[in-house]
Amino acid sequence: MGADRVTFAVISHDAGASELLCAFIREHQSAAQWHIFAAIPSPMATICERNALPLIPIGDAAEQLETLRPDALLFGTGWQERVERPYVRYCKTHHIPTVAFLDHWSNYRERFGYPEAEWEMNLGDFTALSDEKAFGLAVELGLPHPVALSNYYLLHFLDAAQKRSVSPNENLLFLSEPTDAVAKRTYGDPNYWGFTQYTALEDILKNFERFGCRGLTVRLHPSETSSGYKALLKKYPHIRVQINDAKTFALTDQLLAAKLIIGFDTMALYSAALLGKAVVSYLPSVKREFLLPLPSDRQLRDLQRFTKAHCDSIRLTLGTFGMDFASFTHLLKGEQ
Repeated sequence: MGADRVTFAVISHDAGASELLCAFIREHQSAAQWHIFAAIPSPMATICERNALPLIPIGDAAEQLETLRPDALLFGTGWQERVERPYVRYCKTHHIPTVAFLDHWSNYRERFGYPEAEWEMNLGDFTALSDEKAFGLAVELGLPHPVALSNYYLLHFLDAAQKRSVSPNENLLFLSEPTDAVAKRTYGDPNYWGFTQYTALEDILKNFERFGCRGLTVRLHPSETSSGYKALLKKYPHIRVQINDAKTFALTDQLLAAKLIIGFDTMALYSAALLGKAVVSYLPSVKREFLLPLPSDRQLRDLQRFTKAHCDSIRLTLGTFGMDFASFTHLLKGEQ
């Protein structure tokens, strides 16, 4: 890295880490040169468009990086694709520092290919975390050089949400995740954890009277389609249901409008808690650990234990976390 502005290459696909990366870039856009690589279409491409960030379609990683000669590579982690890996391998071979951005609090090693052989080759030289719990998990798992960076995505999200005016709809909002696909890809069994997004939704439908909600809104994960839900929902015609595509419906508005929000351990559920909404993390099996930093009374294994108190709002605070940008670049240069 020279004395001029640092040149960063950025590569990501899945939504979670892409949101963190794009918010980080927006916050420090004038302090460095940014070159973003992404598949078109992809969640990263959509997020770049929303943030007015130019991107370069992914191609031959070696050719692109050889032309660019970046000072460092920042890359996302996720489940849907592995587009980051050729870029990571090139940079590690050519001694270019790499930084893996981890969203969420779950399956950190699995995002890099664990337990496959040589999964460590997919790790970054540094691992960027955005809160104390995530940082502690990375240390516990022995991930390389954990780095504390502020969660600008949530900071921007909360600031924008406070300025919005949304009419309540008195619905229960179910935040779906592709649980079966993740379990099958990681462990070879879509029911590895003892439940899927479909069985969890059926639990919600069976217990719907407990929630005191007028209807149900299913917010699909960006990688999901509605087809897997339609047959299930036909069994409960007395419940008013709408299925919403994450690409079409604004997350902030849906969180603000809902009376109650139930999910597994998605970042959106934590975001809702930061907004002061009524939330429940529902994991109907002891085979999957509660990881969201939520109060224990908001973590349920059995919806029979749901009470009226769970419809009360909670208020979490984000707190202060992370090093400044100058310290981060100095770290990558090996100056601290």
